[in-house]
Amino acid sequence: MKKFFSKLLLFIIPAIIIIFTIVFLPPSKSFQKSLFYSLIDKNKLLENTPCPRIIFIGGSNLSFGLNCQMIKDSLQLNPVNTGIHVGLGLKYMLSDAEKYVKENDIVIVSPEYQQFYGDLANGEIELLSTIVDVSPNSIKLLDYKQCYSLIKDIPMYLKSKVDGLINKSNLDSTIGIYDRKAFNSFGDVYIHWKLPKEKVNPSGKIEGKINDDVFISLNKFRDIVNKKKAVLYITFPCYQDLSFINATIQIKEIERNLKSYAFNLLSNPERYIIPDSLIYNTPYHLTKKGVDLRTSLLIEDLKRCSDIRIQKLRLLK
Repeated sequence: MKKFFSKLLLFIIPAIIIIFTIVFLPPSKSFQKSLFYSLIDKNKLLENTPCPRIIFIGGSNLSFGLNCQMIKDSLQLNPVNTGIHVGLGLKYMLSDAEKYVKENDIVIVSPEYQQFYGDLANGEIELLSTIVDVSPNSIKLLDYKQCYSLIKDIPMYLKSKVDGLINKSNLDSTIGIYDRKAFNSFGDVYIHWKLPKEKVNPSGKIEGKINDDVFISLNKFRDIVNKKKAVLYITFPCYQDLSFINATIQIKEIERNLKSYAFNLLSNPERYIIPDSLIYNTPYHLTKKGVDLRTSLLIEDLKRCSDIRIQKLRLLK
């Protein structure tokens, strides 16, 4: 038996050493160029953007779906678009943003519909890469459910680190739509605004069971926002028309649950159905015309639901 455990240790210890060595390899230059490093820039925006402010929290339905200059011009508030990628998980997005919320902020949360089902809200490999390579200190923001959920992504993450070490390709100086530099000074992706739309196959029914933990996390976040004397609204994301039809049952279930928690909803889901002609390259990403349409709808909803508050914030300038 002792010989067995000795042999087992001889196998386990080198394996652990190899894994930790790979984890602490520096990220590839191509990854350092990626949109995930925009987390650093967006947190600086949250820290330094002066009041009165409007903060948007969500995934790429925001980064590829807002024109914050329109919001600033119309509402005379300073917008910060924190949207990066759905794979970071809504729970991490909320935890990362909460420390930056200030008195009188208007906070708008716009989660992708898939965040409410299964374990997506806990984060996927994109979150694992972010907390290891981009923002190691943010590991303290994760709860045990998020940590457990990320275990399945460790092999793929290790493979990506090794691939990045082996494949040292020359970096293209062109700024791609998923690069760190694809974001403007508000946090909007703008590189694709002059590009033609691509063919986008609609998403199907949202799989999995609804995740009650997501609503609990949103409720806790609302308590934090309220204690800071700010206000929280939830808006539904822009979504391709055909994808919406395929997931209508799940989307209406999300709406019912949000109402049961008495969240301040800016609208109903149907308002943000976007025709396929205005969809760029995924069901949540919009062309420039689609971005402007979604932004206009959001401005109208904010004026209707929070006009008095907006007027008071303007007086604080």
